Amino acid sequence: MANSVSITAALFALMSPLVAEDKVTYDDHVLPVFQQSCLNCHNPDKAKGGLDLSTFSGAMKGGSGGKIAEPGDTGSKLIAVVLQTAEPKMPPEGDKLGSEQINLLKAWIEGGLLENKSSSARKPSKPKFDTALASAPDAKPDGPPPMPEHVLLDPPVLAPRASSVNAMAASPWAPLLAVTGQKQVLLFDTRTLELSGVLPFPEGDPVSLAFTPNARYLIVGGGVPGKSGLTVTFDVVSGERMLVAGKEFDSVLAADLKPDLSMVATGSPSRLIKTWKSEDGSQIKSIKKHTDWVTALDFSPDGVLLATGDRNGGVWVWEADSGNEFHTLRAHQAGITTVAFRADSNLLASASEDGTVRFWEMNGGSEVRKIDAHGGGVLAFAWARDGSFVTSGRDKVVKVWKPDFNLLREFKDQPDLPVAVAFDSEGKRVFAADYRGQITAWDVESGNSAGQFDSNPPSIEKRLAALREEIRKHPEAVTAAESTVTNATQQLEQARKNLGDAEAALNQSRELHAAALKGKQEIEQRLKQTNEQLPGKRDQAAQARGRLDEANREVEAKKAAISAVDQRIASTDQASQTAAAELKRREDELAKARAENRNDAIPRLEAAVNEQRPVAEAAARSVEEARSERAREQGVLAEIENRRKAAGEETAKLDAEVAALAKDAETLPASLVGAEQAATAAEGKIKEREAAIQPARDAVGPVEKAANDATAALEQTKQRLGQLQERERHWTAAAINAEAIKANAEATLRSLEAEDLVAGFEELAKSLGEQNTGLEARRRELVDLENKLGALTGAEPAADPKSLEESKAAIEACRAQIAGLEAKVAATSADLAKAKTEVDQALPAAHELRAKADDLKARYLALATGK
Repeated sequence: MANSVSITAALFALMSPLVAEDKVTYDDHVLPVFQQSCLNCHNPDKAKGGLDLSTFSGAMKGGSGGKIAEPGDTGSKLIAVVLQTAEPKMPPEGDKLGSEQINLLKAWIEGGLLENKSSSARKPSKPKFDTALASAPDAKPDGPPPMPEHVLLDPPVLAPRASSVNAMAASPWAPLLAVTGQKQVLLFDTRTLELSGVLPFPEGDPVSLAFTPNARYLIVGGGVPGKSGLTVTFDVVSGERMLVAGKEFDSVLAADLKPDLSMVATGSPSRLIKTWKSEDGSQIKSIKKHTDWVTALDFSPDGVLLATGDRNGGVWVWEADSGNEFHTLRAHQAGITTVAFRADSNLLASASEDGTVRFWEMNGGSEVRKIDAHGGGVLAFAWARDGSFVTSGRDKVVKVWKPDFNLLREFKDQPDLPVAVAFDSEGKRVFAADYRGQITAWDVESGNSAGQFDSNPPSIEKRLAALREEIRKHPEAVTAAESTVTNATQQLEQARKNLGDAEAALNQSRELHAAALKGKQEIEQRLKQTNEQLPGKRDQAAQARGRLDEANREVEAKKAAISAVDQRIASTDQASQTAAAELKRREDELAKARAENRNDAIPRLEAAVNEQRPVAEAAARSVEEARSERAREQGVLAEIENRRKAAGEETAKLDAEVAALAKDAETLPASLVGAEQAATAAEGKIKEREAAIQPARDAVGPVEKAANDATAALEQTKQRLGQLQERERHWTAAAINAEAIKANAEATLRSLEAEDLVAGFEELAKSLGEQNTGLEARRRELVDLENKLGALTGAEPAADPKSLEESKAAIEACRAQIAGLEAKVAATSADLAKAKTEVDQALPAAHELRAKADDLKARYLALATGK
């Protein structure tokens, strides 16, 4: 599609001076780039590598490495070296060219390598193959595997039913399977089995399919039997027809494209092997060797050899470039259905209607293995990249074989003849197509079916109608599923609540039982302690009471002693008072004698005082001693009282403890019996509730499963709805893309028609100019003839009558020619005016169609990418 857009742009450039002003030319754009970065090494004085870029002719001539660019091929060497993805990297030093400069070089190449604005674009000398994907045959190409992008998905041919699959081929690196249909080739994703693209083949029915080793291109051979045939090579990414070659007068039965993309080989009912040049589609060779229809053909992955097989069992191997015979492989007894090289190019397999598959090594051409694969005949054969292979036969069996030629597994009793087989790019799935147009996929490792589809997919309109009808019904399904989930969830919640209640009751019973056991243990412990402590406590109480009694006796004794001391105090106090009074009397008498100066009495009185003083003092000491003794006795009594009080308290305490222990000894046995009964009752309740909890547990499982199943079903329903909506978006985008492709094709056709109209207009204008020139010449001739006749008429002597008649006849003839020319000019002028009108109408129509196509493409991309 992108190529058709560029073609249309080129056509518009021819017709529109505005577009012409945008032409990228060597003089105006490319030479300044070369002057800036290249001419230091590539000039007339220093033509490194034999390359001079200082002139247009020098650039077109190229150097020792060949041409630097091909018209329209942006994969040319010039772009590779300035991108520095190939050697030699240019410029060798310093920064590489900027993207703007590289885009200018690409635009110059795409525009046809124009020298200046007056130049005409050069035609491509070879197809626009992306040679950057080229790699070793057994190595994976760089980048992601080529898959269809924005390719047509609406089958241009819709048949009432599928027809037999003529051929099937799997991409060597991408998850892509090509299947022949009716006037179209279908591309399916081997992972999802979904349609990925449709490649129209309006020239007839496709019969042969082959991917190039880099997986980017698919060559299709076919046509109308007995009438016409050809090959078309498609770019699987864009769906673009890259090359048409091998035109025949019968359908092409077998075709392949040489891995270097330089050559196409075809086989047909003509019995001839033909090779064709990819650059211009011209025939290179026609090899006449086969004795019957050429039914199978394959280039070796390294491009060195070409193998061919015919309906008579003949197999030949040829040198691909020279066409010279390399091996004649004689062994088969019936028609050849497949010849196929293994990925390493060292081994060739040939499958035949004689029921065998034979394997040939290419060094000497000897047979290294023969397998009797299918009784009745082998219908199809295909290699996997690891050397495994698959076969199918008239016995309606599909067989998968190991690289060591031993059988891995077989799929028997196919519903119809399996006429084509293939491995996916990873060798994990195997596909078989039958005579009814049904394609079945199996998993190689397990042998399980991986799905089925057919070679007659429905139109996008039918897909969308079915999807929308299913989407319309899905909200009801979602509502029903949500209701089921709600009910199941409620039942699950109730079941879990019942289980929770039962578990809570059980736990409560277990707690009560544990408490009862603990109480029983505590009572037993208390009873044991009581029985152990009570005798001791009684002894302690008796001892305390003995101490109390002794303290009481001591108190009474001490009180009696104090009473005796009190009596002695009273008597000594009386004696002391008497002695003190006597002493005072004597002292008073002495004082009076002295006052009265009765010296005679003074000595006597002093003697009496001195005599009485010791008696008074002794009496006073006796009182003090008695009182001190009483204080001591009172202190002892206080101590005894404290001891008696402590003994009393101890006795009371011990009596209370003895009473409490006695009471426990009396009451605890009964409490122990009660605790034992409570524990037994709680244990019974546990057993009762354990029996009740199991049904609650059993009830949760099924309800929980039902709830989970309902939730999963709801998620699946929602997911399915999302998938349906995504598929609807995908197929809606595909429908818009189909419209865009159709509009683009119509725009291209209108552009070509407009170009033809412009060419016709220019031709008419040129013709009218020539006619006017002729008319003016005749008119001048008429004037000359009339002047000559006037001269003859007025001549003296009179002119010869014959000369006059001849002049008149010449004038009449000239006038007749002028009239005819005038009529012709008038007719041409009318045609020119009509042509101008048509041109004036055609160009806007082409522009309008192009705008429509661009709008549809933009809508498609927005929907497809979600932007």
